[in-house]
Amino acid sequence: MNMENPFDLLCAYEQRVLQKSSGLPADRQADEWIGLGFRVGKNHLLVDMKEVKEILKLPEFTSVPGVRSWIIGVANVRGSLLPVMDLKGYLVSENILNRQKGSVIVIDYKGFNTGLLVEEVYGMRHLTEAEEITESTSNKFELDEIIKPYIIKNYKQGEDYWPVFSFTKMTSDERFLKAAL
Repeated sequence: MNMENPFDLLCAYEQRVLQKSSGLPADRQADEWIGLGFRVGKNHLLVDMKEVKEILKLPEFTSVPGVRSWIIGVANVRGSLLPVMDLKGYLVSENILNRQKGSVIVIDYKGFNTGLLVEEVYGMRHLTEAEEITESTSNKFELDEIIKPYIIKNYKQGEDYWPVFSFTKMTSDERFLKAAL
């Protein structure tokens, strides 16, 4: 092997790293579920990470006339238009007061990126099937009634209760489709 050739040098580094590596961490448990924790008003929720494309700070946006109050506007994110909606405004009819402190969860809505502004993002939660709880024990959640139809399951991790919110279910709701006044 010619060590003066950069490619050969990189191959040699790779071989040394592979020989000394201990391998990848053990595969996650088969029953593990990963969600993103966030807050809307007083509601602490999870969403399946499969429904989340990315998380952003609220970008600069342009307001759109003739739409519901929960439509914040459209933003240019890396050259693409991103409609941004106030999730609290949509769900509980009370817009987020300090929008700049919130985070935007970007989802895929019918093939287009759509941003949902939430008040706070808690990060990822790794949960197991054993931590999933039944509907009868989920009455300990203090959720706004309007949110309950979008809850697809519930978890209890330690002392924390986590209802799982479905953006897919919410975006298929007739009310979500009627953004214009």
